Amino acid sequence: MDKPILQKDGTTFELEMNIPWFVAVHFHPLAKEKYSYAIAIHNVLERNPLPIADFDSCLFGCYETAHQALNAGVEEAQRKASDLWRKH
Repeated sequence: MDKPILQKDGTTFELEMNIPWFVAVHFHPLAKEKYSYAIAIHNVLERNPLPIADFDSCLFGCYETAHQALNAGVEEAQRKASDLWRKH
């Protein structure tokens, strides 16, 4: 994967557990004028169960702007971090 266009990291706090997350925005692998995001929870890169392209299974979504992709990725990362806590 190429260098991210935008990126953001943070931590979700659930009770006494800190769950770090990271979001990186990249060009969409097929629609080059659009954007997608990749996320990592606890330093583990999430895989898309329905990959956008055969050669890149870690990207999610198709957004008009890099900031839209970043915002969607942050929401997804925070949700997944909270879901991870609930499973424990």
